[in-house]
Amino acid sequence: MENSVDEKRDTLAEIREAVENYFKRDEIKHEPFDERNVAKAVFGVESKFGHVTVFFHAHKDRLIIKSLLPISAEEDDLVKVGEFLHRANYGLMIGNFDFDYRDGEISYRVPIFCGRKEFAPPTYEQIDFAVIISLMMVGKYGNSLIKVIFGLAEPEDAVEAAEIDD
Repeated sequence: MENSVDEKRDTLAEIREAVENYFKRDEIKHEPFDERNVAKAVFGVESKFGHVTVFFHAHKDRLIIKSLLPISAEEDDLVKVGEFLHRANYGLMIGNFDFDYRDGEISYRVPIFCGRKEFAPPTYEQIDFAVIISLMMVGKYGNSLIKVIFGLAEPEDAVEAAEIDD
């Protein structure tokens, strides 16, 4: 017999509730889940831009934490920014930078898989860890990314500078 989640179980609601409990526990000002199952909150980050908007996108079997940077790449900078982000992604253990070549949007994404057959909603610790990792990576690479966007550094040199303490 296959071990699967009860069809009547509302796993999406359980994930949403876990996120709401995270917000409540840490008293985080946020916008509640919308019709697309996305909640959001603004968090401070140690970089020149100072903050990111973190999106919490609930699905039936996972939660995606996505930190959207308040800066994007212009059309002329897409190649350099893309190279920077690919170089930054290499070797990352948890999460990754995403880059939309259509509009220059830059974000950092950490997924939390909750299971299909043996579902368990994300714990406070899992959500907090994903948010912290996301904010840390944006902080670590943010200032170097800004230098690439403004033409003050080449991608390879900028990533090397961001990773100097690794």
